[in-house]
Amino acid sequence: MDLFTSTHRRRTATLVLATVAVAALAGCAGGQPGGVVVASYGGSFQDAQKTAYFDPFAQESGIEVTGTGGASYDKLKAMVDSSQVDWDVATSDGPSYLTAAGGGLLEPIDYGVVKADGVPADLKQKYGIGYLAFGQVLAWSNKAFPGGLTSEQFFDPSVKARRVLGPNPTFTFEFALLADGVKPTDLYPLDVDRAFKVLDRIKDQVVAFKSPSDVQTLIQQGEVDAAFVGNGRIEDAIKAGADWAYRWDDAIAVTEYWVVPKGAPNVKDAMNFINYATSPQPQAAMSEAILYGPTNANAFNYLDKQRAARLPGSPENATLGATLDAAWWAQNLSNVKPRWDQWLLS
Repeated sequence: MDLFTSTHRRRTATLVLATVAVAALAGCAGGQPGGVVVASYGGSFQDAQKTAYFDPFAQESGIEVTGTGGASYDKLKAMVDSSQVDWDVATSDGPSYLTAAGGGLLEPIDYGVVKADGVPADLKQKYGIGYLAFGQVLAWSNKAFPGGLTSEQFFDPSVKARRVLGPNPTFTFEFALLADGVKPTDLYPLDVDRAFKVLDRIKDQVVAFKSPSDVQTLIQQGEVDAAFVGNGRIEDAIKAGADWAYRWDDAIAVTEYWVVPKGAPNVKDAMNFINYATSPQPQAAMSEAILYGPTNANAFNYLDKQRAARLPGSPENATLGATLDAAWWAQNLSNVKPRWDQWLLS
């Protein structure tokens, strides 16, 4: 072996060892390189999160945030079960959160890092923290219904319209039962048989059962006349030029949670992100970016009063509908979902 070859090999070995050492230190310093991956729902909702949470947190902390779509209980469970977890943080509705927590799919929230002063104690739970309130509302095209639309009319087969609903029974069953005369205080336990009967009336007029972002797209493209949709989505559709309106009567309110999948690559940075995203000013920025409500009471100090009055949970809006019972769904979704899937195909 000549001197050049020997020296070259020693230098190469030293470089490899140095690279390994740097990588190990990076792992000890807060997770794998690449920052935090946050799973959400896409569309205007995720755009608002990028504006309010992702970009400001990255600038303040130096931790890169990558947003990805497709957040769902089924995908989270598949990742954890296969030990192939790509997400560090995910947004999750109340029922999905409780189901995932009960199934051992989540890391506990580190409240030594996540302060969340101003967030109600009942939303600061072991495996998730409520960060956003939204409402599912009845919306309609002003061209199709210049005089407005009621929930009773939505489920009246004689009222012809191209309708769109969500892909899951959650919210949809509540909407159907309220339209059929059930009082908000009497909703739970849900009368599943009755809900299906109400939905049967107009099933042939439902053009699609779609995700929130897809519902908004259908509205903006003029392909539907009536929808049951998140209030922020319809507000954004109207802002984009859709001649639509909506009402809070028979709306369904729900809380969205931040969760960390069990086995997430960057748990430490995930907790730092959640701490940021549950603090007052970022939550106010989220409500400015899309018309969903904060859970941190101190966020209202940074919000315009007129905008605050239009948010879910305002005194005027809160009395007009019902609140989704996440615990009921967590206990019953596994039994209801197969029947729902079969009904969709029938």
